[in-house]
Amino acid sequence: MKFKHILKRVMMLSGIVALSFFGEVETRLHAQSRHDYKYNQDTTVSFRYPLAVPMSLSGNYGELRSNHFHSGIDFRVGGVVGAPIYAAAQGYVSRITVGPSGYGNALYITHPNGYMTVYGHMHCFADEIAEFVRERQYEQESFRQDIALSPEQFPVEKGQYIGKAGNTGSSGGPHLHFEIRDGENLCTNAFARGYLDIPDKTPPIFNNILFYGLEHSKGIPESYYIGMPKNGAINLPEHSYICIDAVDKQEGTNAKLAVNEYKVYLDDDLIYHFTLGEVPSAWGRDINSLIEFKQKVVRGRTYVKSYVEPGNLLQDRIQHKNYGVITLQDTLKHKVKVEVKDIEHNRAVRSYTVKRVDSLYIGKIQDTLKENAAIWFLPNLYSRKGFKLGMPLGVLYNNIFMHIDTLEQRVTPFAPVWNAGSSRVALRSAVSVGVECNLPDSLVSKAFLAYVYAGGKLGYAGGKYDPQSRMMSADVLSLGSFTVAVDMVPPQITSTLANNAAVKGNSLVFRIRDNLSGVKGYRVEIDGHWVLAEHDAKTRRVIVPLQHARIKKGTKHSLVFELEDNCGNVARVKRNFVW
Repeated sequence: MKFKHILKRVMMLSGIVALSFFGEVETRLHAQSRHDYKYNQDTTVSFRYPLAVPMSLSGNYGELRSNHFHSGIDFRVGGVVGAPIYAAAQGYVSRITVGPSGYGNALYITHPNGYMTVYGHMHCFADEIAEFVRERQYEQESFRQDIALSPEQFPVEKGQYIGKAGNTGSSGGPHLHFEIRDGENLCTNAFARGYLDIPDKTPPIFNNILFYGLEHSKGIPESYYIGMPKNGAINLPEHSYICIDAVDKQEGTNAKLAVNEYKVYLDDDLIYHFTLGEVPSAWGRDINSLIEFKQKVVRGRTYVKSYVEPGNLLQDRIQHKNYGVITLQDTLKHKVKVEVKDIEHNRAVRSYTVKRVDSLYIGKIQDTLKENAAIWFLPNLYSRKGFKLGMPLGVLYNNIFMHIDTLEQRVTPFAPVWNAGSSRVALRSAVSVGVECNLPDSLVSKAFLAYVYAGGKLGYAGGKYDPQSRMMSADVLSLGSFTVAVDMVPPQITSTLANNAAVKGNSLVFRIRDNLSGVKGYRVEIDGHWVLAEHDAKTRRVIVPLQHARIKKGTKHSLVFELEDNCGNVARVKRNFVW
């Protein structure tokens, strides 16, 4: 998302910061235009289902993924690659992308009405398109491609074969990722708009429900885990909120699909109502404010929380009272009801009896290490001798306590470990971190800013070294612990191909790995010239399709494979083979 757009929305939302759910509170219903979302179906649009196999979903629009909402529909293809894909409408191929992650092999078709359809994770393209892409790859000596095309290059008719479904890129198994984007490049909810249709009479299900207590300390909201409901009344503090793990179910698939609406009632009074609607991709990271982020970081579980943080840009589709906080003003029993719906309005409901018991929650929030506050609607800058942290406007969703310190603990000889906040705090965008270090000139090119995880394990954060200040600085997407490390170890290339072996198949397979800074790039040459080598990041494989290597069959060949990591270390494998 562009910075000025974040600034505009943050300034709009900052007007609600004066409201508080503690003490004397003005209760206000916050409802904006997209809560009762109206799907604007264009009656001139007509799309066909892009496969010939029976329609069944492995993923739907809006699923709660890591750092984003799923932006399309995943169609099942029987668990194997190769299902033919057909153009959903007349148009032309306007973009082709090829890469080791993301959508892998993908086609983008623009239609006369301005809509676009996207076909991701394809196993291969139709022959004419595939040959065009290979020519471009050899011309640029690059497997990765992002090609913009003109209307006359690859026009297509509705139902025309364009390739096969596969498992390329960041795919968890063979399927077709399919999107219908409107004229503003917004990925639409195709089923909700009626562009496609699939029967659904099955309601969502609840996987789990959690409660969290909430306290206010020096202007900073802090939460603590209460747990799962049990039989009988649930004892809560004065202020709490509920976290919901629910998925939609559908006939003909065991997939865990996205829920479209979440509602929370306190004594039949609606205090929280989230409607997914259609989410611009630029707002994707705001999912981390919608969910209980601590649960995601610690346990890998995704719960939608009723507590609405003031910096959450998704508030245009949230209706709430008192920020969705459950406030119990007496010690009588009350009812909390949770309701979830899918786009066909199938619903599931759970109800709980709750009661305020303050004595159970005394001292849950400890008043330690809270000397610094970071305010969500302001930029925040922290500087210590040997350390800097810059948090631009729009990074935070809520006010937080920011503790920065070092005990001179070291896991490398170049810098101490600096603790800067917690990785359990969600960030909308990157913050800048700088660590002063003692680097000899010979190691500067191998050095990087490193995350420090449990047990002293290091993670690569990149960065640039300034010899004047002796600071290694990088933009990072998570708070936590940092130091400076070096990577002197080349990456690894492994293969079962023996030297001078006779190759009977049509491809060579190499496995690649780097244990610290990560793979930056690679180059494969056969008989002295570059050859196409396909990288699959999820399986850490590089595959050389010999039938496209432009070499003479039935003769001896010489192969050189070079692999470079992000610190400039290079591994090299040489093999002679007959094919």
